[in-house]
Amino acid sequence: MARMSMLSLMLFGLSALFAQRAFVGTTPRARRSVLPRRAEGEEGEEYVAAAGDRLKLKVLSPEGDGITVACSEVILPSATGQLGILANHAPMMSALDTGVLRYKEDGAWKPVVVLGGFATVDSNQLSVLVNDFEKADEIDVKDAQKELDSATSMMEKAETKKDKLEATSKVKKAAARLQAAMFTSKK
Repeated sequence: MARMSMLSLMLFGLSALFAQRAFVGTTPRARRSVLPRRAEGEEGEEYVAAAGDRLKLKVLSPEGDGITVACSEVILPSATGQLGILANHAPMMSALDTGVLRYKEDGAWKPVVVLGGFATVDSNQLSVLVNDFEKADEIDVKDAQKELDSATSMMEKAETKKDKLEATSKVKKAAARLQAAMFTSKK
């Protein structure tokens, strides 16, 4: 009998602890580690959003390169499809696939090719950690088309699972580069 009451007391305590974290969503900011705060720019870096922009987008790669902009809307190439982010979005985390990330800055859409990664949204701040990225204005349409043709022919010739997987990855990257380059060439 005493074991049952002790077990039920422990279960009640654990459920209360998990319920508190579930309702709050995340642990309090005071207990966060230094690394995420540095990645989100909280160490003395002052951020002021433009009047019409209400979302801070930060794209970072392992090399330390990045883009930081104030924008009104972002469309991410998530692993489950495209994901739209607006101001005051609920906190979340999502895996990203190879594709085109688009953000709306001062009324104009700007594309960025991302090669997989993760995105987190919290307090009107969107942090995107990617394996690599490329700005669309640095991509030539003709080169991107040649790369897509080459990747497609490589995919048709692939015989082993490894070759097919590698070719599929190259086709995704080339298609994303071409899409972003064509988006900027229309203007």
